Amino acid sequence: MKKCILLIAAFIMLSAAGINAQGKSEFKPEIKIGATVFTGWLFNVDNADFTAKLDTSAGGVNPSSAFGYNPLKNQFETSKNTFYLDRAYINIKASLTPQINARVTPDITSVVDQNGVTQWTYQAKYAFVDYNPLALEDGTSLTFEVGVLPNYWINNVERYYGWRGVQKTLTDYGWTTSAVKSGNTITRKTGSYFSSADLGLTAKFTFPQKYADLYVAVLNGNGYKNLITGFIYPLAGMMKKKSDEMKKSKKTRIEGISDLTVGGFAYMGRLGNGEFGVVNGGQYKNNRFGGMVNFRYNFAKFGYVKIGGELSMQSNQVPSSTPALTDSLFSAQGFSTWFEFNPPVEMLADKLMLTFRYDSFDPNTTKPGTNLVGFTGDANKQSLMIIGLMFKPASVLTLGLNYQTQVFDKDYIVKYDGTTKSSLNRIYFNTILDF
Repeated sequence: MKKCILLIAAFIMLSAAGINAQGKSEFKPEIKIGATVFTGWLFNVDNADFTAKLDTSAGGVNPSSAFGYNPLKNQFETSKNTFYLDRAYINIKASLTPQINARVTPDITSVVDQNGVTQWTYQAKYAFVDYNPLALEDGTSLTFEVGVLPNYWINNVERYYGWRGVQKTLTDYGWTTSAVKSGNTITRKTGSYFSSADLGLTAKFTFPQKYADLYVAVLNGNGYKNLITGFIYPLAGMMKKKSDEMKKSKKTRIEGISDLTVGGFAYMGRLGNGEFGVVNGGQYKNNRFGGMVNFRYNFAKFGYVKIGGELSMQSNQVPSSTPALTDSLFSAQGFSTWFEFNPPVEMLADKLMLTFRYDSFDPNTTKPGTNLVGFTGDANKQSLMIIGLMFKPASVLTLGLNYQTQVFDKDYIVKYDGTTKSSLNRIYFNTILDF
């Protein structure tokens, strides 16, 4: 924590010196308004969902069932096929001076109330101002942001994966963390690694020749935490030469290797948990660490192939409410890999993409070999696979068709007729609007 404060203090002292190499040309303030919409249609292939109710009568007892009882039949509406609106962002971006910019992004999203009815909420996704006191001709720059800020690990990985409108990335996805029986009801909880936006301060430093970006954030929107994120571009020099050559030859894109990015992050905090809150003085700890890599190769004239992946881990400490007991420690781990192929055909250039992604997540890696009844021990691993075909008729619009399957270690999924299975399968028709 002290190191983060000292680093930010050093950045502030540097900014106070007024070091700046920005142009002297006349500046005109500008405001741009755009939007991002993720919507579409979902087809429930199996007519199934995660178990919510059990038959706890004597006739429903079943030791081989995931929760020790047979699920009730007809516990959701037939088919569950639906149109959906995942997110709708209104992006308001303002260039106020050559060094000061601002962004306000209202977010419209859906939630399900206690009666199972979909409701719409309105909230501020982002609302921040950034100050850029340092910008040199060699690419070196320093920027401060304050307000409701993006989580730059999630934002950047989304950019390399490329298909947030299809599904959230590994650290932002709502993985199942517990499923507990209470009477005849199963209470299922899902959660991500951390929030995709938070309230606080971020300092971004771009190294000379743009070989790397370093983000240092101090945030407290849903639990005090520190987040350090870095991305390294080892081929930045070669990319710049290729870009200069491309401009001279009046080409529209770089051929051959067009991207190689390696990144990592360290997060130390408590998420939404209290610092102490228990009688024995224990403390919540929610630390996360991870890395990623992305590679893209452009074929001659048309088409490309992209491959990448992310590995992210958790280290958690939960205080015991009993003074005589020690705090419980557990860890979690997940990985994600993605692949994208655009055929080297002129009429399909940057318009038709075959995509594939596979994620695996274990919410508790420290308790193997305890395959008990319920969502516990080594029976809580889960995976996600996505296969899709995306079509972009214009730069602002993408249409997609993709198949998604989530697989669990046990038969936690129930079909409408009461039979169980371990996988949850969906087909999505995606519409992504971004302007």
